[in-house]
Amino acid sequence: MKNLKNSISEKDKNIMINLGKWLLKQRKISYHEIDGKKKPITQSILGKKLGVTFQQIQKYEKGNNTIPIFRWFALCDYFSVQPNTVKELVTSEEVINITENKTGDNNGNNDNNDLYPKE
Repeated sequence: MKNLKNSISEKDKNIMINLGKWLLKQRKISYHEIDGKKKPITQSILGKKLGVTFQQIQKYEKGNNTIPIFRWFALCDYFSVQPNTVKELVTSEEVINITENKTGDNNGNNDNNDLYPKE
């Protein structure tokens, strides 16, 4: 049987990477409440919601594994995002820079490479 990972086109690899970056960004900016306190959403918490392990979430975030469509819709539902709002992630020919900058990295300036501008 042919190894499918090696037969994925460059465009498909970029889509997987972009979706993984989007997932990581959404997870890092999202919180849930426990005992009235805001707690960040971990890979384990997200994995339990999707019925996968935290390692699978890691693979999705790194762009190593494709996110199945049914899980993609579950993720969009979990983060309260319409699937079509991230259309540019799957139509882009290149990897989009949506990495999260730490405070002070660029003196508050948006370098126009980020999908999500800083506030």
